[in-house]
Amino acid sequence: MPPPAGRGSRHTRLRLFCFPFAGGGAAVYRSWQDKLPEEIEVRPVCLPGREQRFGEAAFEAIDDAVAALIDAIRPMAATPYAFFGYSMGGIIAHHLACRLMADGAPLPAHLFIAALRGPNMTAPRRQLHSLPSDDFWSEVAAYGGTPAEILESSEYRTLFEPSLRADFKLAQTASSADLPQLACPITAFGGTDDSNPAPTDLDGWRQATTGRFEKHIYPGGHFFMAQNEVPMLELIATKLGCPPVAGGQESYSRTSSN
Repeated sequence: MPPPAGRGSRHTRLRLFCFPFAGGGAAVYRSWQDKLPEEIEVRPVCLPGREQRFGEAAFEAIDDAVAALIDAIRPMAATPYAFFGYSMGGIIAHHLACRLMADGAPLPAHLFIAALRGPNMTAPRRQLHSLPSDDFWSEVAAYGGTPAEILESSEYRTLFEPSLRADFKLAQTASSADLPQLACPITAFGGTDDSNPAPTDLDGWRQATTGRFEKHIYPGGHFFMAQNEVPMLELIATKLGCPPVAGGQESYSRTSSN
């Protein structure tokens, strides 16, 4: 269930639900509450298998994730809201939005997708979740973003491997090609040096909505957000109709369609 994050405010007019990448947790987004305008209430989603839910089995299938999350999200959909999903989190956010639409619930005001190819494109990389342990961790290391203390410790790898494998199984077995088109705007973010997905792989999100689509590319690899958080948050605030956070410089290329 998505826990409340940070401060609430009588000025809040929109909730931003944030879904993590494979192996990531809600902590990635907790600082956002103080970096976004107070009109936006940040709701980091803590999935099972990490942080305070470490003892719970992680989701291995997208249908299980949607079934568990929809009951928590649906009652809060009466208040305007938006979704942000990074890589695996983007898959979950997209499927949830489509499920809400099918249920006749209000759609997100905006769907933000980062480091995830369009739903009509097939991932070229082999299935990580079925690899032997050493090969699995080599592939994980190639993404970047995993702390060296985990990669270099057999004890940490043994501890985190089951939930991380489950995350990759969910991400790499989820079928998104047959999902219906949404009507909300979609903004996709990517990294200049990311090969999975490459910047052009984000273009497939244009067909995922009848609403407006934009693509923003920042310097960096798969975890480009680490060095581009400020301009990304400024853009998110602007797209949600709030005054942007001051002090950042945007650095991206953009394509858009109405």
